[in-house]
Amino acid sequence: MKKELAALALACALIPGISMAADKLPSSEKLMNDYDKYVVVYTSDDERIYADADTIERDPVSAGELPVIRATLYAEIYKDPLTWPDYGNYRMVDYILRYDTAVGADQLGQKIKYRILNKLEGAYTPDGKAVSYPGNPNEPADEAEDIYIALYRVSKTSY
Repeated sequence: MKKELAALALACALIPGISMAADKLPSSEKLMNDYDKYVVVYTSDDERIYADADTIERDPVSAGELPVIRATLYAEIYKDPLTWPDYGNYRMVDYILRYDTAVGADQLGQKIKYRILNKLEGAYTPDGKAVSYPGNPNEPADEAEDIYIALYRVSKTSY
């Protein structure tokens, strides 16, 4: 009897934790409408990338060097091909990808080279449900410069 009560108490304690974890996955609508939490850092014809404002931080560096900026990014991947009914019904997003990202810049004389490291943490449907991503999660990011500049503007130096 005591084991059954202990199991029931444990189950009751875990259910709110599981539901709160499910709420942390943002839907496409939440990304678009929560201006205080999510910042658009890059847009193209194929995707729109948001940064979670609570996770953006710059590494402290000495004067004259460019910092590495870390953040959690969410990429909305648009449907391809995009049809008129999808566009008219606001169902343009096919997947939302969540990345743990570090972006850096090296200055060599007059030239600045930007680098980005993305670690795919998960793929989700537009309403925030977990799904397996059929594409290549290790695609090279050619938007490193745009993302770095946008994150630099909204980041704070961490100490």
